[in-house]
Amino acid sequence: MDAKQAVKEKKQEFLKQWFKATIETYPQESARILGKDADRFDNPVGAVTRETLEKVLDLLSDQASRETLEKALDPLIRIRAVQAFSAADAVSFIFALKTIGDTLIEPDQLIDFYRMVDDIALAGFNKLLKCKEEIFLLKATESKRRIHRAFERAGLVAELKEEDLLGSYKS
Repeated sequence: MDAKQAVKEKKQEFLKQWFKATIETYPQESARILGKDADRFDNPVGAVTRETLEKVLDLLSDQASRETLEKALDPLIRIRAVQAFSAADAVSFIFALKTIGDTLIEPDQLIDFYRMVDDIALAGFNKLLKCKEEIFLLKATESKRRIHRAFERAGLVAELKEEDLLGSYKS
């Protein structure tokens, strides 16, 4: 049996431990709330977290590309990108898989398992950087819009088209 097969067979145990490790990256009170209920309406962040982790675990048993992993990580990384996490802390939950794997994977399969976790981590960093870039561009565009409106009210500039304000997105 290889590492991928081991993850597939022990998926529920991986999911349970990984979810717990992920919510423990939040402050204690937040973690308590996030871990309570996986109902999408009562606890949307907890539900998205559990769903995302499950999708990633499903992809581990396949030969998933980095783009596929990024797509699977997208909902959770987007949430963590706007929260008060540093870049390292935002993706640190991925590395918790290595510790979990130490207890659930056979020693001769650990190197392959660690490589899979590293691939997930690289996809997570890529996704996080893309999200941070989108946030920066949204803030820059909003600043341009505010400044332009102030100049417009003062009669210092003519009307600008929306494309001119969104020029940041084109570069």
